[in-house]
Amino acid sequence: MDEKVRKKPKYYRRMVESRKLVKSCYCVTLPANEENCMDIYSSREFWFQYYRDKEIEIIGLAADRAGAERIVCQMTQDVMKAFGAVNAECVKRFFGG
Repeated sequence: MDEKVRKKPKYYRRMVESRKLVKSCYCVTLPANEENCMDIYSSREFWFQYYRDKEIEIIGLAADRAGAERIVCQMTQDVMKAFGAVNAECVKRFFGG
């Protein structure tokens, strides 16, 4: 979580889980395909039927895009320390996906 989400984590989590339109909330997720290591989505995207039908595992929340990018950088460093490499398989193993 970034600093803003850390102040109200239950609020942001509830908004994302209920698929409500949140003015500014970004989700870091496990990769949708093997070409990516992690994905960043605006929580607004989850409102569309296409995303409602998919199983998407959220591993991080941020109040803005820059915060989401910082979270991805930190997660990448953590995965690199644990496995010595960063790819979709390592990220999924690190987060138990």
